[in-house]
Amino acid sequence: MASPEAAGHAEEASSLVHGSPWLYVGYSFIAIAFLVITGFVATRRMTKVPGPLQNLLELLVGGLESFFKGVVGPGGERHVTFLVTLFLYILVMNLMGMIPFMKPATSTLNMTIALAIVTIIYVQMQGIRANGLRGYVMHFVGEPLWLGPLMLPIHIIGEIAKPVSLAIRLFGNIFGEETVVLQLALLGPIAIGGFKLIPIQFPMQLFGLFTSVVQALVFSVLAAGYIVVICAGHEEHEGHAAHAPAPSGAAAADAR
Repeated sequence: MASPEAAGHAEEASSLVHGSPWLYVGYSFIAIAFLVITGFVATRRMTKVPGPLQNLLELLVGGLESFFKGVVGPGGERHVTFLVTLFLYILVMNLMGMIPFMKPATSTLNMTIALAIVTIIYVQMQGIRANGLRGYVMHFVGEPLWLGPLMLPIHIIGEIAKPVSLAIRLFGNIFGEETVVLQLALLGPIAIGGFKLIPIQFPMQLFGLFTSVVQALVFSVLAAGYIVVICAGHEEHEGHAAHAPAPSGAAAADAR
């Protein structure tokens, strides 16, 4: 019979391999390293006639930038870098579950909560920058002012609910997908006539490629929506001012 100390060491080793939070932190750092190295290799020798990797990244990043510019609207170009980075980071972590002996870092609630907190902090910072501290506070108080005592707690609860919904949605979908794939894998491959053919979990893994993209897109698009709501009015005004035609010489002279 194993001693209590030996049993404790065995549980600790099992936790390190299967469920340690640091394991998922390591996977997240692998995702960061992959994105940094890929970006460095693709851009260190950029040419007018791009190679396959440069061409792929230009197509991917350029398409994402155009997409998020359309989501955020005029004047929101400054947020595109954050949103594209958020999408690619979550996507790579989701897809890591397709690699044998690896798990998606987003299948743990700790990671999705961290992503949600960073996103909401960025959203609140942009709200203060766009509206000023007074305008930011008034956004929560609302109008008319006499309804402030009622609207303020409602808006605060709404802001708290945003990171909670982001974290649980991403975690639930990725964790659920991983659980289904694992249970199907335990059933063994499909066998016909004594020959092992397609593993039972293979169709679910193919579907996982689709859901990985969808969940990364949902997370980043919702973050873009939160930015639009909290910066409403200011971003649009800046965008129209930037695209407004310059005044003619006579109009400029009249203005002077």
